[in-house]
Amino acid sequence: MNVTRNVKPRDLADWPACRYLALFFWSWATLLTFGPVLLLAVLSLAWMQPLTSVVPSATVTVIQVGLTAAVLTPRYFAPGVARLARSARFALLGPLAVAIVLAVFLCVGPHV
Repeated sequence: MNVTRNVKPRDLADWPACRYLALFFWSWATLLTFGPVLLLAVLSLAWMQPLTSVVPSATVTVIQVGLTAAVLTPRYFAPGVARLARSARFALLGPLAVAIVLAVFLCVGPHV
């Protein structure tokens, strides 16, 4: 009896280390993106100050999220990257996300 199975072969890029690397890099990107806005909002609410100081940081956050999405979305669906496992894709694109967020924070942040 010859049974054909529709089982995908195990992807070698789906190692457990890829999950931890993806979590590490994307948590840093999230912290760099939303950290200043949340910190200023919490401090403004704690001292009962108007939230006008949060608006420039929110503008920088919107720029960071938009630029990161615009740069990483085509790379996520690129043929070479699309063949990798999902955790490997996120681990591969995580350092790029951190670099984009940090560059926008350092270049745009002080000028807004």
